[in-house]
Amino acid sequence: MGYLSNNFFNKINSLITGQYLFLIGIFFLPSTLFISLFFLLPAAVLGTIKNNESYLNDNWSKSFFLCGILMTFSSILQKFFIENNYSNIWDPNLSIIGLSNWLPFFWLFWALQPYLKTKKQRNITALAIVSGTFPVLISGFGQYFFKWHGPFEIWNGLIIWYQRPIEYPAGLSGLFNNQNYAGSWINFAWPFSIAFVIDKSQKFIKKVFAINFLLSIGLAAFLTNSRNAWAGILISLPIVIGLESFFWLIPLFTLIIILILFCTSDYLSGDIQNFLRSIIPQQVWMEFSEEGFKDIDVSRIEILKSAILLLLKNPLFGIGAASFSAIYAYQTGFWKGHSHNLIIEFAISYGIPATIIILITISSILFLSGKKIFLNQRLINKKDFYERAWWCSTFYFLISQLADIQYFDGKISILFWVLLAGLKNILNQPKSYDLVN
Repeated sequence: MGYLSNNFFNKINSLITGQYLFLIGIFFLPSTLFISLFFLLPAAVLGTIKNNESYLNDNWSKSFFLCGILMTFSSILQKFFIENNYSNIWDPNLSIIGLSNWLPFFWLFWALQPYLKTKKQRNITALAIVSGTFPVLISGFGQYFFKWHGPFEIWNGLIIWYQRPIEYPAGLSGLFNNQNYAGSWINFAWPFSIAFVIDKSQKFIKKVFAINFLLSIGLAAFLTNSRNAWAGILISLPIVIGLESFFWLIPLFTLIIILILFCTSDYLSGDIQNFLRSIIPQQVWMEFSEEGFKDIDVSRIEILKSAILLLLKNPLFGIGAASFSAIYAYQTGFWKGHSHNLIIEFAISYGIPATIIILITISSILFLSGKKIFLNQRLINKKDFYERAWWCSTFYFLISQLADIQYFDGKISILFWVLLAGLKNILNQPKSYDLVN
């Protein structure tokens, strides 16, 4: 009996320790990946040891495991058996290296679930995400308004912080490589910021702070000059708040459309257009004008078409990770870091069968958890804004990856799999849980 009691308390203490390590890691994630992993990896190891559910007893993890086997098999074939027609420009070792963008995350998806099982745990994690965004805002505003570029370093150069000078058409990027990555992180944090603002249990001081933080995140998104970030800010509002938000969102959308038309249309040129262009940053309205696209070497539609044609050369096992960039540059003379569509990029890397498995698995988690969050809460006439925000952050990130890819930034991919693990836990909760929490 004493042994069982000690074993129980040791397990509880390990999970508590892991919980703190996990939250600290999430807080540092947008600032520095190195420090974040210093906490997240031990948390994941503890989560692996103390997880009540075996990895292969979980159907979702089984699917990711099967996908990982197919991806590894494809990489081995590409390395040793499939004829490489692009050996002079692409190294098949990159396909094996590219597995690091996926296989460890299949494990993290399972290993971090013990820290996201309850609503309270997920709400505290949401607070860590929002709090960790504060350095992103400080660095971003410093970069945009005060020309903070660096490089700055700490611990004898172990961590070096450098921000790119902002040159048109770039925008605020802060601690990230460019404005699109910063915008992607902001879209993660934005729905949670909305939830904190409309949480009626918040005291006055916390409410004021939450409102100011929400406005700051909104301003930072605007300054990124990223259309993905702008769309995420607007789309998240009705998802988190509900359909009643359209009462004031429709006039807002109408105003934005009118302003865009007045700033960009040749038929509306004149004093009003000149005035609006003088008060709205050029980087903003140029994103919606023909003039803003005249220097683009190739459209995203053309990139996507080339990617699909490349995939068709070997749809079963793919061409290999990072192959699209090298092959596209060889064929066209234009360097593009990816195909601007994560599904197509994955299929080019590892083939259509693996793509179907991972796509169905992630889509099912998203659909079923969304059905539970929105439909069940509607039936019991009770909204949980934090759970809605959790789903919204995951949903919009996936949608945004259909037109651009930020997944391969380690900070962003880690947070995505954390959010997906949270949705899996929401899905596993009994329906009665919604009635008492």
